[in-house]
Amino acid sequence: MEKIIVKAEFIEAIEEEFTPDFKVVGIYFGEGDPENSGQHWNFTQSIGDDDDDDEGVCTVKEVQQATVYGGITEFTMDCRGLVCKFDESACQQTGVNELEIQYNLNHKKWDELCTMAKRVFVGAPYFTVNEVFKP
Repeated sequence: MEKIIVKAEFIEAIEEEFTPDFKVVGIYFGEGDPENSGQHWNFTQSIGDDDDDDEGVCTVKEVQQATVYGGITEFTMDCRGLVCKFDESACQQTGVNELEIQYNLNHKKWDELCTMAKRVFVGAPYFTVNEVFKP
């Protein structure tokens, strides 16, 4: 398996409300056109009243190349980028053992991304974030 580096041009922190008691929170990163050798990766988490449905963080490699629940062994991020490492099963599904995403954000966008990432990875022992913004 391989390590890949994505230089994200598209970065979003999104909360989608499907019903009053069911939401999906996520962070989304993309470089280029995912249908033409670009890379787009999403990390989402369902939030709802039914805790039995919690399958952990969902990682999606677009366009519909891989969807994995759980499988992350390390996720570290700061204002310049993130590193996500996968376990063997997730590695087999995504074709990647380590994903590095680099980005260039202003302070406001970093605050939004950091806040949402903490919601996506709430309670995850493998998640660390350095919240300090360094322009």
